[in-house]
Amino acid sequence: MGHMWLMPIWGITVPESDNTLGEIAAEQIEHGQEALEQTTGLLTGLWQKFLDFLPTLLIALIIFLIGMVIARLIDRVIGHTLKKAKADPTATGFGHSLVRILLYTVLIIICLSVLGVPMASIITVVGAAGVTIGLALQNSLSNLAGGFVLLFAKPFQAGDYIITNGEEGYVEQINILYTQLLTRDHRKIYLPNSVVSGGAVVNLSQKGTLRIAVPLTVSYDANLDRVRTVLLESVGHLKCILHKPAPMVSVTELGDSGVHLSVLVWVDQADYFAAPS
Repeated sequence: MGHMWLMPIWGITVPESDNTLGEIAAEQIEHGQEALEQTTGLLTGLWQKFLDFLPTLLIALIIFLIGMVIARLIDRVIGHTLKKAKADPTATGFGHSLVRILLYTVLIIICLSVLGVPMASIITVVGAAGVTIGLALQNSLSNLAGGFVLLFAKPFQAGDYIITNGEEGYVEQINILYTQLLTRDHRKIYLPNSVVSGGAVVNLSQKGTLRIAVPLTVSYDANLDRVRTVLLESVGHLKCILHKPAPMVSVTELGDSGVHLSVLVWVDQADYFAAPS
C-alpha cells in the first residue's frame, strides 16, 4: 500500500469497486455482439449475392455444355465433309486440331461474357495470357509453325513412307504439334513438326514404290559373280519383288573381314511390310 500513491503518476488506473469491473465486462460483451452482428451481416450479404448470381452461373454452365455438344457436332460435320470431298488426310487432321481450338476459345469467351466479365477485360487478359504462354511455350509455337510449313509445302502426305531425323515409317497424320509415324515393327513415333520441317526428309513413296537394301558380307575367297547370281535368283522368286526396276547387287565396301554387299530390290508400297528386310 505504500506505493499505491505512485500508480496515478505512472498512468495506471485501479478499479475502485466491483461496479467498475461490471461496466468493463458489459462494454466487452457489447463490442463482441457488435462484431458478431457485423460478421453475420457480411456472411448474409455474401450469401445473398451468391443467390443473386446463381441464375447467371447456371445459364453460363448450360451454355458451356450446349456449346461443347455443338462444337463436337461441327467438328464431325467438317470431318465428314472433308472425307466426302476426298481432302488430303494430312490437311484434315491438322485442320481438325485448329477448328477445335478455335471453337473452344469462342465458347469460353461467350461464357465469360454471360458471367458479366467486360469484353475489354477479356481481350486484355487474353492478350496478356498470349504473351505469357508464347514465352513459356516457344517450342510448341515452333511446332505449330512447322505444322503450317508441312501442310502447305507438302513434302509428304498421310500414307507416305519417309525417313527423317534418323527415324523412318509411314506417315499416319500431322496434328497441330507433332507428326506421327508408324514403323515397320508397328511402333508409333511422334516427331515435333519443327524438327521435321527444319530437317531433311526422304520420301520413298512419291513414285509408289519403295527400295529395300539388304546388307551382307562374304569372304574374300568367295566367287562374287556366283554370289551375285545366287542372290538375284533368290530374290527373283519372291512375289512382292518388282522386276522394274530390276533387283541388283552392289559392292559397298571392302572390309577387314570380307566384302560388304548390298542387295537392292524394289516393292510396291502396299507390299513393303511383307517384303524381307
